[in-house]
Amino acid sequence: MRRPVAVRPAAFFGLLALATFLGALVIGYGVALPGIAASPLVDANLGKALAAPLALRLAEVLAGASLVLMFTVPGWIASRVATTISLLLAGAALAHRLLLVPHLGRLWARVDLVAGRPIDNLAEAQRWTEHQQLLLAVMGLLLLVLAGLAARPRA
Repeated sequence: MRRPVAVRPAAFFGLLALATFLGALVIGYGVALPGIAASPLVDANLGKALAAPLALRLAEVLAGASLVLMFTVPGWIASRVATTISLLLAGAALAHRLLLVPHLGRLWARVDLVAGRPIDNLAEAQRWTEHQQLLLAVMGLLLLVLAGLAARPRA
């Protein structure tokens, strides 16, 4: 009879945080936010206003999951590269939550999406949204590298 395999707490919480981070990125930022903002049932301004609180909560989920990863990765994955990646993820997620998301909220609040005015504010908001998308993509790539390091067989 086989004995059940015990899972270390660091590995359990690390995998849970990794899955939460990936879910918030893919489902939250990839499906839910664009779906709410582009809903045909509401105009563009209302869609953006409805998506703003969800974007804030998703940023908080990313920050929380990255902090859990930062504390669990050293005990879970025996690699200095993984520890460095978890620190980068935590810094990027906190910068996203504390700096970028509030700034984007202020920018989009000054824009009328239906009328497309003022044009300079709209262009600035779109530019900062592209920066956010680039940051989210980089965080996703770092998370995939971290998952690859976790999947390596132990020596």
